[in-house]
Amino acid sequence: MEMKEDAWEAELEQIVTQYTDMLFRISYSMCGIAADAEDILQNVFLKLCVKRPHFRDDAHCRAWLIRVTINETKNALRFRAVRREEDIAPLEEILPDREQQEVFRDILLLPARYKIVLQLYYVEGYKTAEIAEILKISPAAVRKRLEKGRKQMKLIYTEEEYG
Repeated sequence: MEMKEDAWEAELEQIVTQYTDMLFRISYSMCGIAADAEDILQNVFLKLCVKRPHFRDDAHCRAWLIRVTINETKNALRFRAVRREEDIAPLEEILPDREQQEVFRDILLLPARYKIVLQLYYVEGYKTAEIAEILKISPAAVRKRLEKGRKQMKLIYTEEEYG
C-alpha cells in the first residue's frame, strides 16, 4: 500500500510540474485575473487528487486536465462578481516574450468560445481534431471558431494599426 501511495505522489508531482503553466495560461486567458486562475488550478489539482483517474497515456491526461480547467474556469466566471483592476497580473509575469504578450492581450479581448480554441491551437500547439475531442465539439466547429477568431483578431489588429 505504501509503495502504491508513493508512486501516486510521484506521478502527481510530475503532472503538476508538467502542466501547471499551460493550465494557468488557459484559465487566465478565459478569466483574465491571475489570482482567479491560480485558485482554479488548485481546484483542478484537488479534483485530480480526489478522483485519481487512470489515464491511458499522456495525451489522455493532458486532455482531462484541460477539460477540467475549462469547466472550473467557466464555473468561476459564473460566480465572479466584479473584476478588480488590481487583480490583473502584468503579462510580463506570465509570458516573457513581448510578441507573445501582445498576441495574448488581444486574445483576451475575444469572446470565450474563440479564446479557448485560439489558445489551444496557437499557444499550446493542439491540432483541430484534438481540440474537438477536448472541447467535445466537432472538428468542423473548431475550424469555424478558429476562422471567426482569426477574423476578430484581424479586426483588432486593423483597429490598433489605424485606430
